[in-house]
Amino acid sequence: MSLTSKFSIGALLCFGMSTLCHAEHPAGTLQKIAANGTIVVGYRPASVPFSMRNGSAAPTGYTLDLCAHIIDNIRKEWAPDLKVRYVEVKSSDRIQKLVDGEIDLECGSTTNTRERAEQVTFANTTFVTSSRILTHASSTINSVAGLKGHRVAIAQGASVAPLLSKIDVEQGLNIHYVRVKDFTDGFEALDSGKVDAFVSDDIQFAQYIAHSTHPKDYAIVGAPLSIDALGIMMRKQDVQLHGIANRTLSALVASGEFNKIYAKWFITPSLQFPMSEALKKLLKNPSNQAL
Repeated sequence: MSLTSKFSIGALLCFGMSTLCHAEHPAGTLQKIAANGTIVVGYRPASVPFSMRNGSAAPTGYTLDLCAHIIDNIRKEWAPDLKVRYVEVKSSDRIQKLVDGEIDLECGSTTNTRERAEQVTFANTTFVTSSRILTHASSTINSVAGLKGHRVAIAQGASVAPLLSKIDVEQGLNIHYVRVKDFTDGFEALDSGKVDAFVSDDIQFAQYIAHSTHPKDYAIVGAPLSIDALGIMMRKQDVQLHGIANRTLSALVASGEFNKIYAKWFITPSLQFPMSEALKKLLKNPSNQAL
C-alpha cells in the first residue's frame, strides 16, 4: 500500500472524530509532510544569527542550517521531492502555531523550558545561552537589583519573563516593563531611550554590539539570571520526526559538520562567540532536557 493511500485511509478514519484526530495528529506529521509534499518551517525574522530574513531572500541562520540537514534526511527517508515553505513566527505565537499545525518545525532560538515541554517536543540541545541585562555603558545599572524602578524591555513570550517577574516581586523592585515584539524592537527601545535596560539572551546582545556603529556605548551587566538550552521544536510526542532530528544532529557532530556550522555563524570577523563548555558537554552526551 502506498504512503498516500495509508494517509488517505487515516483521513477517512478520522472523519467525524476531529477531536480525537487532533490529539493523534503529532504521530502523523511525517505522513502529512509526505502526502502534502511540503514541510512548513517556522522561523524568526530577527533572531540573529539563529534565524533571520533580509527582504525577499530566503530565511537564513544557524538553526535554519541545522534544520536544512534534518529536512534533507526527511527527503531521503520519506519524500524525495519535499518542498520547504517558511512561515514567520513571533516569540508570542510560535508554540501555538506549532500545536495548531500551522508549522511542522520551529527553527529559531527557542529556550527549552519544563513548561514548554508540556506542550511541545524539543530536539537535542543545539545552543546554550544565558539571560543577561543590556544597558548603556553610562548607566548606574550593574545588576538585577539595579533595575529597581527602571523601565525594562522584555520580548513577548520570552522565557526569562516569568523569572524576572518573580525576582521583581520577591525583591520589591517595582520594574516598569515595556513589552517589545522581538530583539530588534528591544534594541531600538534601548537606543531611543524608551527603556533603561533590555533583558534577553547574551548571544543576541553580543551579536548586536558586534554590529553596532557605537559598541562602546553598551554594557552587558550582572550575573546571568538563567542558563538556558535552545532547541528545535516540533509537536509533542512526534516520535518519528524527533528521531530523524536527533539522528541528524548526532551525525553532524560525529562528522565535524556541526562545529563548522557553529563557526560559520558565531566565529566571524565581526563576532567572536566561542562554543560554551556546557554545549560541548551536551554534544558529547546529547539531551533534550531543560537546564
